[in-house]
Amino acid sequence: MTCMQAVLLYLAIGATAITGSGIARAADAQSALKFDLYACQRPVWPAAALAQHASGTTTLELRIHEEGYLLEARVTGSAGRADLDEAALDNTRGCTYHAVVSTGEVPSGWLKTQFKWSYTGTFPASDASLLVATTAQATGGDPAAQNRLGTWYERGTHVKTDLAQAALWYERAARAGNAHAQNNLGVLYLRGAGVQRDRQKATWWYAQAAAQGHGWAQANLAWSYQHGLGNDLDPELATYWLTQAADGGLPDAQIRLGTMLMRSAVNDDERHTAAGWLARAAARDDPSGLYLLGRTYELGLGNVQDDVEAAALYRKALGRSDGRAETALGVLLDTLRAQPQADDEAALLYERAMGARHATAFYRYGLLLEQRGEEALAVALYQHAAAQRNCDAVLRYVQFRPAVLVADPRDSHPPLWERRQRGCRTDPAMQPRFE
Repeated sequence: MTCMQAVLLYLAIGATAITGSGIARAADAQSALKFDLYACQRPVWPAAALAQHASGTTTLELRIHEEGYLLEARVTGSAGRADLDEAALDNTRGCTYHAVVSTGEVPSGWLKTQFKWSYTGTFPASDASLLVATTAQATGGDPAAQNRLGTWYERGTHVKTDLAQAALWYERAARAGNAHAQNNLGVLYLRGAGVQRDRQKATWWYAQAAAQGHGWAQANLAWSYQHGLGNDLDPELATYWLTQAADGGLPDAQIRLGTMLMRSAVNDDERHTAAGWLARAAARDDPSGLYLLGRTYELGLGNVQDDVEAAALYRKALGRSDGRAETALGVLLDTLRAQPQADDEAALLYERAMGARHATAFYRYGLLLEQRGEEALAVALYQHAAAQRNCDAVLRYVQFRPAVLVADPRDSHPPLWERRQRGCRTDPAMQPRFE
């Protein structure tokens, strides 16, 4: 539960999707830059700028070495804060520029890009009288006011963020039996935020709140039992508490339960039950619920296979599922299993998903580029997707670059790409799963 969200968007200037009209620009270094930026880790929002709700746009120019690393970066347009500009610069320094190099135009002068620092969400205005009144109530022993004051200190609402103060007020309310505070205090103990990290205490406080029917505490307690955080592993108790939270209407728990049951299902009845939990989350317009329910229709797991229904559900989740719905819908369009609503819609969807760093989108976009004759740029995208543990991209990249499997006779360790190939065959985390 949060009172605000901070979202960073960055776009390469002048870049377009590789559509029918844009294919001529596909090999342009300026246009290719965005693919490398999409693959980068997202910049870290400076704490001071975040606390002050600062926004702005940083415009940069970059020079890239022919081997794919940054030679030089400079700010040509400030966001109005030095810390935001420096964070943007730091991000470009940590990138690898496979896509830019693939164009064969490097070094070719300066490339331009923008980092747009902007917030979504609401920021309650500071209210001194409300803070005074709530503090008085909390000091007087009101558990609800104590929990409220704790959340303000945790989130920086009406006061400066202070996690130690947040923990203090949560603990006062928790000891008085406030379930919200008990769960919140458990979260701080699990994170080691404002208190010394203690998984056993986190689990204990979750259990106190869960016993009072607090949905998030039930889901958190289930996670503790599932992963042995502060107690022994206990899959049965994990399922019990997760079911309690899901049955109480918590979409996050419904999604976790449905996904867990789907992965362990061995027959159609079990898959149908799993899909039912996902449907309950989707009915509340939860984007992950919509996306995963779409997967059940696309794959025919627990629901009758139906590409039309899958596409409709994916469309409802667009822009809210970290690129997963965009990629899934793009695949349906690519394979002519769904009707597009715009020219080259699949390419546009993949590009949006790459902006969310969805590995499969890099791979699928690479396939489009390969089909359209842009093999060098396609291979660069396969390389980006492979770095994000996409096994299809690993195998495709090796097909284009078999030399990466050749070991130096003096090297006792197998090459990186051979290890990645082996990982795709043996590492369960890299195998296809329902997700």
